[in-house]
Amino acid sequence: MSETMIPYLLFVLPGVLFGVAFLLWLTRLSKILRQRRVLKYVDPMRAMDLTGRVRQLKVRGREEEAVILVQDEIGMDERTARSWVRCL
Repeated sequence: MSETMIPYLLFVLPGVLFGVAFLLWLTRLSKILRQRRVLKYVDPMRAMDLTGRVRQLKVRGREEEAVILVQDEIGMDERTARSWVRCL
């Protein structure tokens, strides 16, 4: 191994790995917080089901239907429902 590889292996590589792990942690945290907003209204299984259906509607370009679904299913007010659908 050359002398130029040693600093790379000691400093750069761990920094990159730490950065990737931090990004993965942030992604997971955001998913948990989004579901927690719905858990105030329903149980965890229903929240996961609702999240999946809302994501399907968003992928199909039907965001308004998703907002109406959230309002009907769990009784969230329109402003909160729209904000939650938008953040998914």
